[in-house]
Amino acid sequence: MRLVTLVLLAFAFALGVAGCATENGSADNARPASRRQLLVLSLDGLPWDLAQQKMAAGKMPNLAALVARGSSASGGSVSSYPAKTAPAHATLWTGCWSDRTKILGNETPVLPRTAHSILEFRPGFDASALAADPVWRIAARAGKTVTVVQATHAEPDNGDDLGIPSLRIFNGYRNLVRSAIVTGPAFAADDRTFTVERDGDGLAVSCPPLHVHVPRATWVAVDHPGVRGVFYLYLARFEPAGWALLRSSYSTVAAPSEADAARFRSQVGGYAYNAQKLDPPLLDGTPWKREAYLAATKLNAEQVKKAVLWAMKERPSDLTIAYLPQPDEALHELLGKIEIWADREAAATLDEVLAVCDSLLGDLASALGPEGAIAVVSDHGMAPVDRVFYPNLALERAGLLARSPTGGISLAATQVIFARSGDFLTVNTLDRFGGIVPPGEKEAWLSLAEREISKAAEASLGAGSLLPPFRPGTNSADLAASPEGDAWLSAACDGVRLYAFLSPELPAKDSPLVREISPPMGYHSGDPRIARLRAAMVFAGPGFLHSEAAGVRHVDFAPTVLRWLGVEPPGDMAGAPLDAFLEKP
Repeated sequence: MRLVTLVLLAFAFALGVAGCATENGSADNARPASRRQLLVLSLDGLPWDLAQQKMAAGKMPNLAALVARGSSASGGSVSSYPAKTAPAHATLWTGCWSDRTKILGNETPVLPRTAHSILEFRPGFDASALAADPVWRIAARAGKTVTVVQATHAEPDNGDDLGIPSLRIFNGYRNLVRSAIVTGPAFAADDRTFTVERDGDGLAVSCPPLHVHVPRATWVAVDHPGVRGVFYLYLARFEPAGWALLRSSYSTVAAPSEADAARFRSQVGGYAYNAQKLDPPLLDGTPWKREAYLAATKLNAEQVKKAVLWAMKERPSDLTIAYLPQPDEALHELLGKIEIWADREAAATLDEVLAVCDSLLGDLASALGPEGAIAVVSDHGMAPVDRVFYPNLALERAGLLARSPTGGISLAATQVIFARSGDFLTVNTLDRFGGIVPPGEKEAWLSLAEREISKAAEASLGAGSLLPPFRPGTNSADLAASPEGDAWLSAACDGVRLYAFLSPELPAKDSPLVREISPPMGYHSGDPRIARLRAAMVFAGPGFLHSEAAGVRHVDFAPTVLRWLGVEPPGDMAGAPLDAFLEKP
């Protein structure tokens, strides 16, 4: 996830924690008292088709074991339009499509439209942007105990969640400081200077009153009182000529109270995200960088595991929710190389990342014990892509969009744009701030824009490269889209790759409408019914049958969780409990 630079575990992985953890984090040690409870684990970006391939090859045995004894969505689950992290999770959590959640993309429009232009947007991950009640709030109001270890749209001080005594929310996303590679004699963290020097077989890192030794290929936690959160150091390269020290991302862990935050910091440490969001990137073919990336992936999973086990032990809940930013992070970097370039090293790296994800869910399922149930979900699937197409450039060339003197979009002379805040065309109507199109002309301008973009895509990408525009409120029983977007666009898939990534950017006037992406990437967006964009949904444990069901949608997830908890789902949810998955009471 780009904004949240949102952000796993092998048994042999040694997490060197300096003065941070007071529990050993093992599954046996953290096993809660016997009780019926459900753990939800979201593995960001896990495509169901890829998961099936890896299970069949014996590379995700823990997921395969859950599928073998539980319920799953055959063919995968249809997420949201567009198939992106923020709107897809919003649909999972609420049982509503984007017309109710108001989360239209990883960036979403600022409302109301009378006060904000079509160019304004806000983060789509914020709790305050979510317009429908999430499952944790509904369950807690019904008297169930709920702990959100981390999830999109979950923040402990969100007004709608305050004052619910049975609900406890943690959040590690706020003010995230991105990870970095340190190669010099010092680095800064929150205005504190840490010095780095050789120390025998490793490095000595100092910032009074703290001094730690960082050996080769071992994570060491740094819990400095002057830094907002715990961060981790990994010595990835150590040579006579110099070193490369990977410093993880870090942030303050928001918690229900200062005491909760202090306990989390002392007993868990912190979250660690987005190892590849570096310059230079870690996955560029350099062996030590690949090693560091995999180590960071394991650290990320280890810290998620520690947080979940800590929460289960400290306050066993009827419902616990956790999130991991893998394998999405790795798939964006590797899937195109694997499926378009047949890159064997990329394939091996992805297998290791998936093994870390699988090990995490195996450990958590074991920690639950026989009375606990687990749900494994993903927000969307993924497909390779090696081209980018610019709808706004096509609109400009058709005379429907005008460029400002500074190179942006001039609302005063623009009828239609392809929005940055979602995969949709928006007509700049008078009911919007800065709008110019009379309401009676809206349909004509929108139809013209659809035709011009389809014509441009066909000429530059080939016939059938775009799916027919999806209009809100039209004839789809399994999907809906928000009317804040007037027509939703999606690239087609040839069975392997998407024809193009549809970019909202407006490149220079003389730019081509299509350019190649090198290296090719993994990508997700657009119509979630595309087979390669379908997501995982698996339930296993007491109360769930051994079954498969077709036609599963993300809107069915929250109603199913609530029914399992014994809470009647609200009538305004678009989804329904998956009766094929649930044991009869």
